[in-house]
Amino acid sequence: GVLVVLTTHLVETRLAGRLEAELPQNAPNLFLIDIQPDQWTGVRDLLERYEASSVDSVPVITARLAALNGVSTEELNKQSRGGRRWALTREQRLTYLDQLPEDNRLVAGSLWGDPNVLEVSVEEEYARELGLELGSKLQFDIQGVPIDLVVTSLRTVRWESFGINFYYVVEPAALEAAPQQRLAAARLTESRELDFQNELAATYPNVTLLNLREILTKIAAVLRKISLGIRILGSFTTLAGIAILGAAVSASATRRGREVALLKTLGLTRLGVVSVFAVEYLAIGLVAALIGAGAAGLLTWLVLTFRMEVPFAFEPAPFLLALAATAALAIGAGLVASARALTQRPIEVLRAES
Repeated sequence: GVLVVLTTHLVETRLAGRLEAELPQNAPNLFLIDIQPDQWTGVRDLLERYEASSVDSVPVITARLAALNGVSTEELNKQSRGGRRWALTREQRLTYLDQLPEDNRLVAGSLWGDPNVLEVSVEEEYARELGLELGSKLQFDIQGVPIDLVVTSLRTVRWESFGINFYYVVEPAALEAAPQQRLAAARLTESRELDFQNELAATYPNVTLLNLREILTKIAAVLRKISLGIRILGSFTTLAGIAILGAAVSASATRRGREVALLKTLGLTRLGVVSVFAVEYLAIGLVAALIGAGAAGLLTWLVLTFRMEVPFAFEPAPFLLALAATAALAIGAGLVASARALTQRPIEVLRAES
């Protein structure tokens, strides 16, 4: 029970804290897709009229990866499994930029430094998934037209910034003439969102608006419900543990009665006997709490670090609270189960024994 409840709490609070810490105050909350190139000026004017901030827009070209280092994706698919197959078969979104956004950082190579080839910069983890490195050759199919690109740089991306980012960024000379649409992002105050959405739909009905605020709110609500369900299950596990402890104590009622009688005969008061038993149950609770909390810390570290790629930060408060709560529950369950033995008179127990 301690393991389940504490792990759920630690993962949830760490993820929420990470999101709040990493999400910039000026992060966009609106995304506009399917903007035709000749519509962008009007859409931008509309955003400015509603006093939108953090306005950004990039061209988007839809393509298919046709070959990698001279080997067709059909052949590569036969040899691939898992994530690499998905990366090879998905519809690719390309963009072209003179400079990288602020939340991108080059980790290998250089940007648009080779005049002899058409260059592409690939996100580092995506490149690792596909087995790409500097010098790898990619061929894309853009509406039936092949285009050959060479990987000349790798970069990291802070996806949590909620900015416009792509796995592939191509040098402008390669894609400026390609069929394209535009993607835009902006930040708008909540009071203006509905009016802006209505006017956008009336003026540019082909443009799709994604309200990130609503999406994040719904995702957070779903995550809270999932977390609540897991905590309820964990609470049942904790209650089951308490019931087992109580049953074990009740099963030894006769022995407990003898212990109480002996202690009282030796001059210990009822409060003194309660104190002795409380120390015993305290030890039981602390052992359970230490095992559960230790396992919860290890499991949380594994989940956050290796599955969610979020750094684990040790905070003592939840662990101390788990220790105290588990010890208190154990003491309470043990004393309640021992209540009958505590109320018996020593003479009754001794007579029964004789």
